[in-house]
This record gives sequence, structure tokens and C-alpha cells, in this order.
Amino acid sequence: MVRFVNVRELKNRVSRVIRQAQKGDVVVTSRGKPTVVLHAVAGDELEDYLLAHSPKFLKSLEQSYQQYQRKGTVSLATLLTQTERELERLQR
Repeated sequence: MVRFVNVRELKNRVSRVIRQAQKGDVVVTSRGKPTVVLHAVAGDELEDYLLAHSPKFLKSLEQSYQQYQRKGTVSLATLLTQTERELERLQR
């Protein structure tokens, strides 16, 4: 269930709103317009969430897919090496 709260309610009741977000998404509104969505993540989901919302990572994925379409498959060793380099680059 999605809940809506305004910025003032969020400010005055942060702990309560966070508990609500753990049960379902909370949309924060400002002047009646949605501005932010609070979405709970478990510790093991955080990395997946961050990668799924990282423009750099998504661009890298798209480039990899285009390369695959042009050149075909690559060895697992090559893929692992490229992935490690890309992750190191993204963490900078």
C-alpha cells in the first residue's frame, strides 16, 4: 500500500514515516506535488537497488549489450576482468 505524506509531516514525524515506509512505499509531497518516494530496502538488497538506479552502470550495461550484438560472445575470464575494471571505475 502506498502512503502519501507532505514535507511538514515528514519533518515532524520522521520515525513514524520511516516505519510506514518499511511496510510499503511512502510518497512525499511538496505543495501537493510528489517529489520523493521513500522505499525500504533490506541490507542485502541495497547493492542491487543502487546498481539498478545508477546511470553510469546502466550505460555500461547497454554498451556491453551492444558490443555483444556486434562481436558475439566473450570468454568468462574476459568478462570477469572487464566487469571488475568497470566496477572499480564506477566506485571512483
